[in-house]
Amino acid sequence: MIPLLVIPAAALCLLGTLLLYLTSPQQLLLAAGPWPSHRSWWPGITCLLASLLLLLRVLAPVEAVAGWSVLAMLLWTALPFFGAWHARRRAKKAV
Repeated sequence: MIPLLVIPAAALCLLGTLLLYLTSPQQLLLAAGPWPSHRSWWPGITCLLASLLLLLRVLAPVEAVAGWSVLAMLLWTALPFFGAWHARRRAKKAV
């Protein structure tokens, strides 16, 4: 049962990184611009911390933190490229 906690941990990590990316002024996923700036970072941080807590239940502390940080960095690296691709598709549709 406990190894199944990896799936919600990964989903929460994905959601947390996405929410933090959407608060960035340079994000390209939303055409309307960044998410509202008044304390908009706390949902993303909450999701990331919940993800880390779930991983700590499944793995040893060093492995949990390493896996969590690698997954978060992978997603933070991929999201700007996906945002640029999405903005380019949106610009082509507008023309």
